[in-house]
Amino acid sequence: MIGVLEAFLVFALIVALSVAVSVRFQLASGAAPLAVLCGSVLWYTLAACAGLLFPAAVVWIAAAAAAGGWAFWRRDQVKKAQLFSPSFVFFLLAGAAIILLLGIRQPLFMEWDEFSFWGIAPKVVKETNMLYVEADTEMRVITYAPGLVLLSHLFEFVGAGFAPWKVYAAYDILMFAIFAAALSSCEKKHWHIAVMGGPIMVLLPYLMTVYIRNVYVETVYISSYADIPMGLLFGVPLALYFTQREKGAPVLLTACSAIAMTCLSKEMGLALALIAAAIIAFDVLFVNRSEIRIGKLPALPSRLIWCAALGASAVVPYTGWAQYRSSVTGASVTELGGSQNMQMFEMLFTGIKELLGIGRTERFSRVMSQMWQAFYSTSLSEFSVGNPSGGIGKYFNGSGLIIVLVILAVLALAFWYADKAYRPAVAWFTLWSSLGFAAFYIFTGFTYIYIFHEWQEMTDYNRYIYPYYLGWMLAAVAVLCFVLRGARGKVVASGGLAVLMLFCVWRTSALVPANLSVVDYPESYFAGRREKIKEIEEVKALLTPEDKVFYVAMGDDGKGWFTTYYEAYPDLILDYSFGGGTLTAAVEESLFVDENELGIEKYYAAQNLAWDEKTQMGFAVPGILAMPDDFTEEQKEYYTTHGLTPDVLCKYLRDTQCTALYLDTIDPAFEAAYGSLFTDGLKSGAMVYRIEDNGKEMRFVPVEKGEKSA
Repeated sequence: MIGVLEAFLVFALIVALSVAVSVRFQLASGAAPLAVLCGSVLWYTLAACAGLLFPAAVVWIAAAAAAGGWAFWRRDQVKKAQLFSPSFVFFLLAGAAIILLLGIRQPLFMEWDEFSFWGIAPKVVKETNMLYVEADTEMRVITYAPGLVLLSHLFEFVGAGFAPWKVYAAYDILMFAIFAAALSSCEKKHWHIAVMGGPIMVLLPYLMTVYIRNVYVETVYISSYADIPMGLLFGVPLALYFTQREKGAPVLLTACSAIAMTCLSKEMGLALALIAAAIIAFDVLFVNRSEIRIGKLPALPSRLIWCAALGASAVVPYTGWAQYRSSVTGASVTELGGSQNMQMFEMLFTGIKELLGIGRTERFSRVMSQMWQAFYSTSLSEFSVGNPSGGIGKYFNGSGLIIVLVILAVLALAFWYADKAYRPAVAWFTLWSSLGFAAFYIFTGFTYIYIFHEWQEMTDYNRYIYPYYLGWMLAAVAVLCFVLRGARGKVVASGGLAVLMLFCVWRTSALVPANLSVVDYPESYFAGRREKIKEIEEVKALLTPEDKVFYVAMGDDGKGWFTTYYEAYPDLILDYSFGGGTLTAAVEESLFVDENELGIEKYYAAQNLAWDEKTQMGFAVPGILAMPDDFTEEQKEYYTTHGLTPDVLCKYLRDTQCTALYLDTIDPAFEAAYGSLFTDGLKSGAMVYRIEDNGKEMRFVPVEKGEKSA
């Protein structure tokens, strides 16, 4: 319960800052939380890159408390009707509800990427008060953008220990701030519009990611992945800008901060941020000519300055993070890595050239054909009806094409019922957002061709594409809600919005049962994780913080190591253990002969295994990615050219100065290969073994309960 109170304290500070920002800068109260959260993340990012994260957090708390005091002191200036708008009330109620729900249930990280980055990174930041890029850890991924990690630090900073549920709460509160900003044009007299538009927005993460009836827990609103927040962050500057009658500095600065936050959420955010910035800049420069001013500057210079600011909001955070990351890790600022190790502009130039038919390769043609086919045939959303194999379901299948048609229908309805002055803005937004989608879709195809390996083509297609759909639909619904405030033929336009809302509620309730959602997921979903946490706590009790532990999990795909490292950090030092603890061994020589009897040498070379004559067994040869970062080139060459025989394993343990082993999972092959090194012959059932080494011979001694590894 203490953690819940800590989260409520941070939430109260966010609300206090939001009230102060709304009153002081005349920003719509529903948009103020978005401005506060994005501004806070930018502040934390600058401070963290300068090595000042702890003082920055203290300053933030002091500033928020001071803002709350100022707002109370100037309470006579607060117009209650403006402050307690439908969108701001939604933010207050939704934020409080999610803190209470998650704080009581306390969900845990479950997904692979949460243990490899999105969950472990905020834990490292919490424990060290520095960016994960600089921290001394065994994290295998340290170059991802820090925006969402530092967002979670807003909540994690207040409190003694790290709590996974606070990460989820931070993400959810950001999404609620996005929805509130998108509906911020709805005033007190527009509650009926907000009641229809709000549910659509809240259900958007389900609408764009769920396409079949769930039989497992749906992790929307209990996930630390960046894709959904990134998509919504892309859409909210568009939703905010195009739904405000007064497009002054407060609105544009909030849009700029959201664009910058989009870049800092994930590397793919750069493409989305550039599209959002370009769409708004076009409207600033060519459509709303008389509204955008800076002080006494003439209209044209003012518009040009704002266009430059919008572009800088997309480019500066991306390049700044790349420069910082390069200075710490030595990674290239411009190279994208992957299969062809191209630079960004090189990839774009090559892709456009092949798109125009110049030097087109077979792989380009194949991937782009797959992308086109996936657009109309791959189900990825709830916008589907009936059986996809026949009837209407064959065409209304929840594919990207159907999503685009729904979005265009919403925008067409908004255009038809918009007043004359607003119609050009809706028309241009529809055109440029459609072209932006085409550009983003093609760009995603380029990444599959030039960054991904061939065997990875079309991997996670849904997850890479739906961020654009999320943001686009968010903006389209916001525009329609804005139009409904004074629409001609309100009954028809409102009816269209109501039908969309009812469809969204129906499809979500049909595909995502309440007992498989954030609302009421079964506790059994986390039962396995809680058992694992208990086991790792027992392992910690047998070891000391000075121990360096070699991890063994035979047959595991690597997730076990990442999970264990997350749980053990920072109490234990867990060695990467040759890429996750699977020491593949083959007992029979016959296993090295393939069905065509190519012979042992060719077969073990293909399988990255080596036959050892001394033990008459086959052993894995580690890859270069499994090597510790501090190994010399000679050490890396040695271990990537030798099978992991008992002698080689002992040499590795000496070189890495490991002091203990944690046997998570072993199998008969492991027992046959390495059992002679264990004093109990692996018969005692112990999980933890102390490494005893006299320089000539190494033995592994079981550590019993109540005994500490020396």
